[in-house]
Amino acid sequence: MPKHITLIRHGEPQHHVEGLTGGWTDTPLTARGEQQVACVARELTALDVIAGTELISSDLLRARQTAEVISRNLKSAIPTFHFELRELGNGLAKDLTVEVAKTIALPITDPVSDWIPYPEAESWRTMSARIAGFMDKVMSQSEADHLLVVSHGNAMVALVQWWLGLGENYWSKVSFEFDCASITKLTVNQWGEKVISKLNDTSHLKDI
Repeated sequence: MPKHITLIRHGEPQHHVEGLTGGWTDTPLTARGEQQVACVARELTALDVIAGTELISSDLLRARQTAEVISRNLKSAIPTFHFELRELGNGLAKDLTVEVAKTIALPITDPVSDWIPYPEAESWRTMSARIAGFMDKVMSQSEADHLLVVSHGNAMVALVQWWLGLGENYWSKVSFEFDCASITKLTVNQWGEKVISKLNDTSHLKDI
């Protein structure tokens, strides 16, 4: 079972600069995103997370591209791609502009964890269950010491909530922010406690 998990948010994707919704809108990295990911790969190499590393990623294009660059730099870490690590599904808002998506947005319902923001989209509860179930399986089956996970902003919030055991009572009270190409490190300390040892670190991007 891995004792160290490094979360990496994908680099800047094309939909960020084109005014499209995120979620399952499947766009590639921008040129800036590619530069960001190269910086992430160099940083991970400098942190010596090569030996005994397993690399898993969302199967959406922006995450796949990010994981592939990291893999080429780490060499020994061959990525596998998983639907379960996708961003919060945005249903019929997929591929729409933010402005057009507003016209089909659904009103917030209570509890907010069950709110479906667009027709055919996921609720926070659905995404969290998808991610937590997958990560429980990975943790029970993986023989790696270090796990690298490439995912998305909301998905990474759910990943950290899963790591800390923050259940439904905390979903609308405790959150986290993740910038593109950021690095977050989750570890277990000497007392067996789960720790966030690095959160949303973007210092490796200072020259971009």
